[in-house]
Amino acid sequence: MKARKVKGLDPDGTLADNAQRIVTARVGELRSFTPAVLDPAEVEALHDMRIAAKRLRYVLELARPALGEPAGKGARTMKRMQDVLGEIHDCDEMLPRLRRHEAVEAAVEMAARREELHAKFRRQWRRLEEGEQLSRLLAPEGRKAGAAP
Repeated sequence: MKARKVKGLDPDGTLADNAQRIVTARVGELRSFTPAVLDPAEVEALHDMRIAAKRLRYVLELARPALGEPAGKGARTMKRMQDVLGEIHDCDEMLPRLRRHEAVEAAVEMAARREELHAKFRRQWRRLEEGEQLSRLLAPEGRKAGAAP
């Protein structure tokens, strides 16, 4: 999955303003996978969302000094989401192999584990959206556009 281009970056602007533009683009990228990722059969969308969560996490980690603690909290949240989506992806990679080798019991256990992980992901996503945590990343408290970091 290729990252979306970030428009409006200003080489003469503040780190905070430019980081905020990048965060806005990465949050939009992350949200673009819903509602597809709520369907456990959407393997590619789930994997692409994991990549999007990773990109957002790294931007938030780097920009935390300029954007403040909401960026730190967002980075930790993205790490947890990325971990769950990574485990789902691992299951998606292993299941066909187990089935090919007729490891029926292991495949059944892996499929059940994947189902649990997807339910956990859906709960995480719902809390993230209902708690408006992504929206807070788009307009962090206490920081005005153009303010120096």
